[in-house]
Amino acid sequence: MVEHGQILRSDVFTSTVAGTPYNVGEWLGELVMYGAFALDGWAGLAILRALVAAGSAFFLARASRREGAPLVASLLVVIWALVLARTRWTDRPQYFGLLLFTMLFDVLLVARSGRPRALFLVPPILALWANLHGSYPLGLGLVGAFAAEALLLRRAARPFVLAAGAAVLATQLTPFGIDLGAAASHGFAPPRFISEEAPPDVREPAGFIFSIFVIAVIAAAAVRRPGLLDVLLLGPLLWLALSAQRHMAFFAFAATPYLAAAAADAWRRLPLLQGPLRPIPPRAVNGLVALLGVLAIASVAVAPRAPDERGFPVGALATLRAGQGVLLNEYDWGGFIEWYVPGRPTFVDGRLFPFLPTVLADYAALIDTSPGWKDVLERRGIGDVLIRPERSLAGALVEAGWRVQASGPTFLYLVRP
Repeated sequence: MVEHGQILRSDVFTSTVAGTPYNVGEWLGELVMYGAFALDGWAGLAILRALVAAGSAFFLARASRREGAPLVASLLVVIWALVLARTRWTDRPQYFGLLLFTMLFDVLLVARSGRPRALFLVPPILALWANLHGSYPLGLGLVGAFAAEALLLRRAARPFVLAAGAAVLATQLTPFGIDLGAAASHGFAPPRFISEEAPPDVREPAGFIFSIFVIAVIAAAAVRRPGLLDVLLLGPLLWLALSAQRHMAFFAFAATPYLAAAAADAWRRLPLLQGPLRPIPPRAVNGLVALLGVLAIASVAVAPRAPDERGFPVGALATLRAGQGVLLNEYDWGGFIEWYVPGRPTFVDGRLFPFLPTVLADYAALIDTSPGWKDVLERRGIGDVLIRPERSLAGALVEAGWRVQASGPTFLYLVRP
């Protein structure tokens, strides 16, 4: 987009969807990330990620105290919510969604506490979100939950209803207009063979922490009865998180104020700890701030100056540049190839939406050697294959006489005989 001076409106990267309309709702997020890269290379992206994480932490901490929870109780929950979200803070525009979710959540809680003028911030936040990343329907759902609560409780509902309507209109302020159909279809039928679209796995760190949040919410109901807003928020977000692990952090964020308040209530009910939680002494707060400042400065010295490419087919780049056949590549490697070998069309990449449903169905059939995979191979005219060595397709192609053009610990480059 920078090189051509215009927003990308059709695919120019692949052999499978070349020329088709391109809209994944993150054009501005890509430009912001490229701006950080242009300023300071890969370190600029690390700094941008740190700023996004810090902003998310700030707004989440503010939101966690809206229910009157003391700072100590809030920190107990906020820290673990941030640890869970750590798995989502990868260098992709989706982390802007995490930041804006916490910001919008805080704004809505402020308005709910009796300051409805805060709702004037809702439309600009949604307009920005719709251009930074395609996860903005979560923001619409967030505003809708607050409006529904106000309507059902008949409590100053008009400002929230108007804000919800303005939010929907604001999301149309993009070069492509609004496209909720793609988000809905993806929410109800995510491609399971992509790891982040699979259900949570408690054997993994993020899935284990998420399960603790779910159990904590259930246990907290015995201490602090969930309000209508808690039900309207946590029910749908839990369903989303259980359907695809990429949504786990949003559930944890929404649950943080409720869990912080419940933790404070539980503390007060302990026989040996009757009475309110004592505030942290000012000297301790100042010492903590100073310590965090030192750590922040020290982290600059150890910030990565280049990405970790050990999981990518670095050793295949020369072969990729010399190759001419239609390429089949791993889903995770599409962006890597497009960055380092821009003249070589890929089969698929991490944008997901442009490839639903046909291309991804063909990709899954090939990678897993499902029935009919040979027909897909011929129909797509694939001449070169760059995949992981452990794929069943790798063994099938070697048996069929395909030549190994290049290989490494993490990749195998095969060429049609």
